[in-house]
Amino acid sequence: MNLKVKIKTILDGEKPVKAFASVVIDDAIAIHDIAVIETEKGRHISMPRSQWKNKDGEERHKDICHPISSSARKELEEAILQAYDERNSENN
Repeated sequence: MNLKVKIKTILDGEKPVKAFASVVIDDAIAIHDIAVIETEKGRHISMPRSQWKNKDGEERHKDICHPISSSARKELEEAILQAYDERNSENN
């Protein structure tokens, strides 16, 4: 996969969400609002998702899009985290 990553927003504060990224895959598909998340368990990405409340008032979430294979997810996550690290080091 040819990935072009742009870190759109870096957030300040103590919340787990540290940034949002956009990715263009093979100059054909764009995915926006991928979250970079950092917790005591480590760093990972969260794909864009929709959320709603069901009839019982419980909040529900569903990914809008996501990688199908673990190798595609790993490649996507590594590219986004690398771009985040580069952008974050420029800001510090």
